[in-house]
Amino acid sequence: GASDGSVLRIVIVEGVFIGLISWVFGAMLAWPVGALLAQTVGAVLFQQALPYVFSAGGLATWLVIVVVLAVLASFLPAWRASRLTVREVLAYQ
Repeated sequence: GASDGSVLRIVIVEGVFIGLISWVFGAMLAWPVGALLAQTVGAVLFQQALPYVFSAGGLATWLVIVVVLAVLASFLPAWRASRLTVREVLAYQ
């Protein structure tokens, strides 16, 4: 059996990993969708396409936000999982 701290770290790392995967897919989708929206909104409202700028700083800011939220979102489930006994875990299997 793993120690309580090990279980806590494992669950939090898994949560952060899932958050990072979602950030990568979100970043890949943001570029084409953002450019399309800039073109469409500009054409409808201003009769010309708006310039689209993809900011590296914005990308980094969202990375930090995703990691912080992933840690916060996974802490309570991780803490609860770390408090389970082996008997309780096996009962769920």
